[in-house]
Parts: sequence; structure tokens; C-alpha cells
Amino acid sequence: MPFFLALLPVLIIEALVFWGVATWLGTGWALLLMFGLMALGLVAAPIEMNRVGRLAAANKISAGRVAGDYGLLTAGAILAGTPGIASSVLGLLLILPPTRAVARRVAAKKMMKSIEDLGVRSYEATAARRPTTSYGSFGDGAQVIDEPADSEIQDWTRDVRPEDFK
Repeated sequence: MPFFLALLPVLIIEALVFWGVATWLGTGWALLLMFGLMALGLVAAPIEMNRVGRLAAANKISAGRVAGDYGLLTAGAILAGTPGIASSVLGLLLILPPTRAVARRVAAKKMMKSIEDLGVRSYEATAARRPTTSYGSFGDGAQVIDEPADSEIQDWTRDVRPEDFK
């Protein structure tokens, strides 16, 4: 049941877009447009994948860009092949090189932010379980001297965020 609830907004958007196009152009033209966009996407995706593969083989683009392009091209081909005008248009946008470059940059920024946040969260979780540090004793051994800067460092790291280093 949860899968259907996640799919419900997509189905509603596709139905509304089809209804709008069918009202504007007519049902026959809307169906023709939908199937034409699907066919265009399914033809354009392998052509674009071959082009990216040739650029990668010639070492003209980095491996990270190749991976990002192949991922976005695959998502674009799946969306373009899905029946529906909205999904086909979104898929074609992911297949076209200029809009794919924008999507790749946005995805890379979001991924870097989530990796930085993960690093901060994992450091905080590890630091919370770490015992307080004692630097031993001086003299007779009766008095243990803790480093005063240790609490300052813990206070500072509790409030630090990745954005502080930009």
C-alpha cells in the first residue's frame, strides 16, 4: 500500500497534464504527442549514451562525469519510456546535454552537502561515546589534571557545521 501512495501524486500529475493537453489540442493529438515523446526519448537515450561512451574512451571527460551522465541518461530513458507527457518531457530534459549538465551540477552539490553532513554527524556520534581524556598526573599522583582546552574543543565541535568552513 505505501508504494501506491508514493505513486499517487505522479499519476495525478500525469492525468492532469494529459487532460490539459487533450483539452488544448484534442485527445488524438495528445495521444500522438505522448507516444511521439516516448519514441523520441527511447531513440535519443542510446545515441547520447554512445556519445558519452566515445568521449570517455577518448579520455575527454572525467570518470565522475561519465558515471553521472550514465546515471542521468538511464533515469531519463526510464522516464521517457514511461507512458505520460510529463514524465517523457522530464526524461527528455535529462537526455539533452545542456539540461543534463545542470541536473548533474545540482545533484553533485546535494551529494557533497549530504556527505559533509554525514561526516559531521558521524564525528559527533563518535565524540559523544569517547571517554573524557585525562592527561595523567604530575607530582605525587594524587591530583589528576585535565586539559582545560578539552571542554572548549568539545563545545566548539558540538556547534560546528560544514558551512562554517566555506
